[in-house]
Amino acid sequence: MTTTPDPSETGFFRRVADIARHPRQRGVWAWIRWRLAVGFLVAFPLVVTLFFGRFIFELLDRWFRPISRHLFGIQILGAGLLLSLVALLLLGILATNVFGGRLLALFERSIARLPLLSPIYQGARQITEAIQIRETTEFRKVVLIRFPHPGVQSLGFVTREFNRPTAFEPEPVAMVFVPTTPNPTSGFLVIVPQRDVETLDIDVEEGIKLVISGGLLTPAVLIDRSLHGPDPKLPPGDHAT
Repeated sequence: MTTTPDPSETGFFRRVADIARHPRQRGVWAWIRWRLAVGFLVAFPLVVTLFFGRFIFELLDRWFRPISRHLFGIQILGAGLLLSLVALLLLGILATNVFGGRLLALFERSIARLPLLSPIYQGARQITEAIQIRETTEFRKVVLIRFPHPGVQSLGFVTREFNRPTAFEPEPVAMVFVPTTPNPTSGFLVIVPQRDVETLDIDVEEGIKLVISGGLLTPAVLIDRSLHGPDPKLPPGDHAT
């Protein structure tokens, strides 16, 4: 039976903790050195996040500083962030009506004609599309299927399952979306018999991260076979130890 591991023991913190648990050298100084290294690895993403958070806050505040001074007569800390949220709200209202959608589509086509700005805009849009697919799709689970030919496995997301005969197959089938890397908004829709679908013990968000990263962010549960327990497909005595 497959067990779901504690997330704190399967992700980033588990990998950096393994560095200190299995040092190449022994002794007090090695113990201190490896713990310092782990502390650095843990602190680095936190520091980067705080740095960029402060950078964005100060950037928005600096942009809207003249407006806040004009409206209130004084410079108010955080007024830029508040005005930015209001501007984003107005942009969202504009994008959700017919006229605004056409106006933004025209702006997008204009950006696409600019040689230098077009690659930057398209790259940023791919990131937002990747976020959107995580928030709006109804993927049910992450699976492996033999695609595009036998001997090769592809990662996919089940979008729908039919447990009765259909026009596709006389047996139960699953509709599996196989995304492309690094942009998961495009891909292939594959209709596979349910008996040929292997479910992975990860959630949809982890699966999307795996696709976008090209395999760099592989969940530990897929790497460490011991986290899965015995493989029911193997006969007794053939399990890995």
